[in-house]
Amino acid sequence: MHPVAEELKLLMESGYSLVYLLTHEEARARRIAEEAARAAGRKPYLWTPTSGQKSQADPHQLMRSLQGVENAMTILPDFHLLLDDRFVVRRLRESARSLAEKKHTLVIVSPVLSIPAELEKEITLIDLPYPTVEEIEQQFRKVCVREQVIFPEEFVSRIVRAAQGLTEEEAERAFTKALRKGGGFRLDDITIILEEKKKSIRKSEVLEFIELDEDLEAVGGLEEIKRWVRHRSRAFDEEARRYGLPAPKGLLLVGVQGCGKGLTAKAVAGAWRLPLVRLDLGAVFGSPSPETAIHHAMRLSESLAPVVLWVDEIEKGFAGTSENGGTARVLGSFITWLQEKKTPVFVVATANEVADLPPELLRKGRFDETFFVDLPDVHEREAILRVHLKRRGRNPDDFDVASLARQTEHYVGAELEQGIVAGMYRAFGEGREVDTSDISKELDAIVPLFATYEEKIKALREWAKTRTRRASVDQSLVDLFESE
Repeated sequence: MHPVAEELKLLMESGYSLVYLLTHEEARARRIAEEAARAAGRKPYLWTPTSGQKSQADPHQLMRSLQGVENAMTILPDFHLLLDDRFVVRRLRESARSLAEKKHTLVIVSPVLSIPAELEKEITLIDLPYPTVEEIEQQFRKVCVREQVIFPEEFVSRIVRAAQGLTEEEAERAFTKALRKGGGFRLDDITIILEEKKKSIRKSEVLEFIELDEDLEAVGGLEEIKRWVRHRSRAFDEEARRYGLPAPKGLLLVGVQGCGKGLTAKAVAGAWRLPLVRLDLGAVFGSPSPETAIHHAMRLSESLAPVVLWVDEIEKGFAGTSENGGTARVLGSFITWLQEKKTPVFVVATANEVADLPPELLRKGRFDETFFVDLPDVHEREAILRVHLKRRGRNPDDFDVASLARQTEHYVGAELEQGIVAGMYRAFGEGREVDTSDISKELDAIVPLFATYEEKIKALREWAKTRTRRASVDQSLVDLFESE
């Protein structure tokens, strides 16, 4: 029996009369609910506004007719749309006890979490997770039988992994599309399934699948973070669990804008060979129901696990939690999930403005580590310049990188990149190859962020001294010890 069916059966046998099943998968929810009803010896019924005669589609008539039905379960798809009706809400409150006495349970199936305050203590919420690996594999095998396709067994685990995060029906459509494309199944067709998954994630509006072409080698400097990440490169293996290690929870990267925090999030996923999804908190709070949106984002992230979840500029999303009750509830849900999640979802959160960071996020146990990302020193600037020259097809040894690094004190990584690109445009416009002087002249023309925000950056450094771990090795100390 499905775990959710077992939970539903227990609720029915314990006298729960109102259950709210949160899911986008109506057909799957109905099947699981009916399985629970049969196991509990209840007769399952289905009611929708479009079913039966017109009189049967009236929710008021439904409320009255429910009183005469015993030993049953009534499944109510999309019934949340009718919970704005005060009569329906009142009738549900009044009927909760009598329905329990008659062993009649109502199961509301909805993709939106919308429980009126009047019913919060009467309704029990169940979250239907995305299909498990086993359920996805069953779906794949069913499609292969239907399409009369023989598939190589050694590919099955990779196919199923590619479909994790899809609903049952989405997985079926993706498998069918991949199988029909070539009249069979090739390993290359996994890309079709992955593309369907990306489209599905994009439809959520709050999560975005990020294409990866970076690893730790793409990050100049930040050696302490890179060392931390390398030490945990096998952290999601079963061998780590047997060794007694917990799965890593996440990193909070605080620091100066443009110093590579977002790039580091991508590099972590690339180094660990995990998919990367970005949570858009602006979209969460711009949705009609932010609490439903964050809940859906967390569930979808878990279905993709192991995965890296990138929360960019987290302080902007959760600013003003003390004044806004809705924002506070969303933050509370997120923090509770961050603290208690069991699935391997590694969260990388970045922040520029520490004054706006909710103190709840900084408490121990939320993240494994909080790193402070400062302006790059001369050694890191040299490393960053080398990375960007390589990325644009140039050999760093053909340039006086050390001179450019000394020239750019207080520059952030984004400004160094900007100088290289501008220098290349200068040379390209003149029909020749770029050289050190082109880049040097363009770097001189840049007004660094430090010049505008010097006091703010100094205050940020002071704040970080006793609250965070440095993301970079203090190279001056290394040089001192090596010289002795």
